[in-house]
Amino acid sequence: MKPCSQPIRYGKPCMTNLPPKLGRQIIQEILSSKPFDDTKLKAQNQRLLARLSKRIAQMEQDKAQ
Repeated sequence: MKPCSQPIRYGKPCMTNLPPKLGRQIIQEILSSKPFDDTKLKAQNQRLLARLSKRIAQMEQDKAQ
């Protein structure tokens, strides 16, 4: 993968020209959204780490033989 000559830059979203009603709706949606539940993500991470550790142990065992 070749390195980028310039870093990727992202601009901040500008909400100054939004109609007030739309801006309030956006803010209300952000404030009322429920927090992210990462239990599935953590469980998947644990399964992958277990598989990876088994694979590393198997590779070390094969290398020792």
